[in-house]
Amino acid sequence: MHLARIALLVFLLASPWALHAQGGMLSGTEDISRLEAGGNYNYFHANAPPGQCGCFGMNGGSGTFLMNVTPKWSAVADIAYAHASNVNGTAQNITIINYLFGPRYTRRMRSRYVPYGQVLFGGAKEDVNFQFTINRQSFGLLGGGGVTTRLKRKFGLTLIEVDYVYTRIPNATNNTQNNLRIVTGVTYHFGAR
Repeated sequence: MHLARIALLVFLLASPWALHAQGGMLSGTEDISRLEAGGNYNYFHANAPPGQCGCFGMNGGSGTFLMNVTPKWSAVADIAYAHASNVNGTAQNITIINYLFGPRYTRRMRSRYVPYGQVLFGGAKEDVNFQFTINRQSFGLLGGGGVTTRLKRKFGLTLIEVDYVYTRIPNATNNTQNNLRIVTGVTYHFGAR
């Protein structure tokens, strides 16, 4: 299974380079930078701990790194951290780190608002502190989209991004987490086309 994850990661990271070789790089008069880096605030609406039926909120942040390969397609790396203390009134603390990679499709129009959609794959790591510390890792999948805008030539905003985040972290119940993530943040654009 570990080898399959590595192969998938290599494929996802290599795919934009193959597109680059076939179709040429960014062209046209659009103001598209080669690279983008973002710092974001994240809110997770997460599953409840095993044995409970309620959900809980987690706050955190993420770093997004993006390489525009064509005007519409980009390669994305998204590293996110979220934490919740005293989950549902218990002494349980949960920290989740997602490291996800994949393609993003951007719909560039003659508007200052730029919508996009993405599907990212990778892993998730969970640290649970409840009577003792448990550290678990699993597969992670993210599907969603958002809207960005430019403030200045080098700076922009992720106005909103809404994602479905699926993980398979062992939890003594069903080993499946279906989470909602809401993101907002700032982006920095750099690199010549």
